Amino acid sequence: MAFNAGDIVQLKSGSPALTVVEVIGADVKLVWYADEVGEFRSETLPEAALEILDLTDFEDEEEDGETEAEADED
Repeated sequence: MAFNAGDIVQLKSGSPALTVVEVIGADVKLVWYADEVGEFRSETLPEAALEILDLTDFEDEEEDGETEAEADED
């Protein structure tokens, strides 16, 4: 599968949303925001380990759970 800069992907085994920055042969340079450490991370992974993230499923998961701020208000 060919990826392009700007594509939102994830590991086939599951991961947070990753943004494709650059494709170099069969390798894909990725960036994402790591909430647990409060900073951006980057990594280059093989294309075979990634799949396009279906954003409709990703958005539905976020809408289903309430945020910590909403939980604190209750």
